[in-house]
Amino acid sequence: MAGGHRRATVFARPPVTVIVPFVGSAAALDEVARRFASALSEDDELFVSYNAPGELGVAAPERTVLLWDGRYGSPGAARNAGAARARREWLVFSDADCEPDAGWLDGFFATPPGKRVGALAGAVRDVAAGDGLAARVARETGGLDQRVTLANPYLPYGVTANLAVRAEAFAWVGGFAVARRIAEDADLCWRLQRAGWALEERRHAVVAHRSRETLLELWRQRAQHGAAARWLAAHYPGAMPKWNLAALARDSVAQLRRGDLALQAAVVSGWWAFELGRRAPAWMVR
Repeated sequence: MAGGHRRATVFARPPVTVIVPFVGSAAALDEVARRFASALSEDDELFVSYNAPGELGVAAPERTVLLWDGRYGSPGAARNAGAARARREWLVFSDADCEPDAGWLDGFFATPPGKRVGALAGAVRDVAAGDGLAARVARETGGLDQRVTLANPYLPYGVTANLAVRAEAFAWVGGFAVARRIAEDADLCWRLQRAGWALEERRHAVVAHRSRETLLELWRQRAQHGAAARWLAAHYPGAMPKWNLAALARDSVAQLRRGDLALQAAVVSGWWAFELGRRAPAWMVR
């Protein structure tokens, strides 16, 4: 109507199943469940999937379904165990070391996904504790920033720290590769896209992720990511090309010249840990 007020269209988001792999104590379980349950609406459900051998042997916290993933003991198996029980249209995956921001789940659906959208990548904000080198590296590099994975030149992917997947699409491609301890998120996203499902970004669906607190933990993480890149390259020819060592050395020298030598040396050490992890035997980086 000319001169009148146009009423905004409000989309009610669909109810979701939140799935979080977990290993730890009963006290830690209560804290993780409380953190994620606070983000739920009345129609949502929360599955915490215990991904270590043996059952936890405690009662499930309020609003939480506690599952054991069986004999596999991997994050992919834990997530599959939750998905197998899910009754909602969308599966929302996160990790036990994440904390949802206010409006997390609404942020996934602020823009309604089309029928062929199979996955939605939310934002991951790394939270670094203290002022140590590992914390400074996390702030410098962005840690698990989804803008990096979504810009992957082979195919975009989202990390399971904050990823919503349509249950129909998840079942279509057979879920996560249960044997994988890392890279199962890229593998799932790439299989979805190769099967004709789209992946979209949702920057307003945000979780905070606790970054590694020591350089040793950071190096181990980067080496694991390197091993994951090797596995992906073997299964997806052309993906995750190696960093030529001469180019890596040249880029390392250039990075060290950017100032704050300690910080830049720590950043560079992560690059080398990644490439060493790509070349190391698998048992060394599990």
